[in-house]
Amino acid sequence: MSSMSYKVARDTFARRLEEWDWADQSASRRNILEAFLELAIANGFNSVSMRTIANAVNIKPPSLYSHFPGGRDEIVADSLRWHFHRFGSALLAAVDQAPSAGEFWDEMVRVHFTRQVTLPESNLWDLLVATDRMAHILPTTLRAQVDDWVTLHQNMYVAAAIDMGFAKPEERVKVVMTLLEGATRWASTDVNEEGLAALTEQAITLSRTILALDF
Repeated sequence: MSSMSYKVARDTFARRLEEWDWADQSASRRNILEAFLELAIANGFNSVSMRTIANAVNIKPPSLYSHFPGGRDEIVADSLRWHFHRFGSALLAAVDQAPSAGEFWDEMVRVHFTRQVTLPESNLWDLLVATDRMAHILPTTLRAQVDDWVTLHQNMYVAAAIDMGFAKPEERVKVVMTLLEGATRWASTDVNEEGLAALTEQAITLSRTILALDF
């Protein structure tokens, strides 16, 4: 890879993100997606029915199908896409300010960590992805999309690591991503802004330490 390979990985990620244009999504559709995520976080993924979603947004259950003809499966799929789109948009906004591979890496970790500990839907997304790997609960097409998103995200880390001078960092990147995805298990979520900033810097330090390990 060239010394600018992290920018290539960034552009590939951005192009894939642009395939879903949320600009023309109605407020009603977005409210339904948000309601699904909130209900799934509060009560568990399997407990969310069309009726509970309809009650949450104060409409009759049949009316949901005018927004999502595919029913619950379509709502699940689009809620995952919506969550990933918001994460990806925040990630790109942060890394676009980075003038070097090292700062690109740090910004990626910063966004990944802070969203993981401040947004419960991030943990829900990871849980659904992990569960699907074992039990295949997602539709085949959606599973392929999720795998693609995860790979493109991982490739951004790998490219930045290579540009920072680390040879064959793929396995170390997987460890870093696992650390960040499990952040709520080792970092407190009940902290003020200053505490969150300190934890974020700790996450960056940990990620760089893992990256430098020889394994």
